[in-house]
Amino acid sequence: MLQQRNKPVLVFMSALICLAMNLKSEAIINIEDQRKEGEIGLFNSISASLDASRGNRDRDNYSLSYRLDNNTETIDSFIIYSQSERKYEGTVKDESNFFHARLVLKNSSDLHYEVFAQVSENPFRNYKNREVIGGGLRWLLNDHARLGISLIQEDEEGLDGTQTKTDRMNIYFHDDYEIDENITFNTTLYFQPSLDEYEDDYKASIIFAFDFLINQNLEITLQYSRFNDSMPPVNSDKMDEGISTKFTYNF
Repeated sequence: MLQQRNKPVLVFMSALICLAMNLKSEAIINIEDQRKEGEIGLFNSISASLDASRGNRDRDNYSLSYRLDNNTETIDSFIIYSQSERKYEGTVKDESNFFHARLVLKNSSDLHYEVFAQVSENPFRNYKNREVIGGGLRWLLNDHARLGISLIQEDEEGLDGTQTKTDRMNIYFHDDYEIDENITFNTTLYFQPSLDEYEDDYKASIIFAFDFLINQNLEITLQYSRFNDSMPPVNSDKMDEGISTKFTYNF
């Protein structure tokens, strides 16, 4: 359980939960969070977040995610599936789906190889479908920080039917900083410039999160995320941000 000296952190956590329940932006799914890197075995986790409002306008927003990690001495692999839904006055307004699969080939050095594929449907950001496939290098900087560099091929379809295919560089950085035995602050940065128009066409995101380990199985995550797209789909903003509260059960 959280120790007595962490009462100020619990107060801060409660305030963030209340704030998150009043924001309607779509939070970014953090691929790096919940990795079982350095552990051997089969791991499962289920995550959920829900917020609702009643009164003049009834709203319900929920998100459910399932993650499966399978790690051996030479290979780390995992899949993530997530579904989100927004309801207004009892009617479903938007649904989004997300699937990500990744394979990491390990060796005795700090430089590993990885390949991945991702499929998502996200009307929250005004695109009907986005498919990504890629591969590259993952560098273990130290015991808590990672740097990744890869090439990806992106196929995106907007809600208006416009299709674009783009080859991008994918650069990410992730750091897990242990504040206390039960509290971790993690930072994840992504930058994805187009190989052809890297100055004008890029996607970038930043994710800050506090992970609170309640017990061996239960974890609460408070996340702030910001996403920038220099060339977004039609009728979309270039910037989107959100705060979310996520409850995760590991088994």
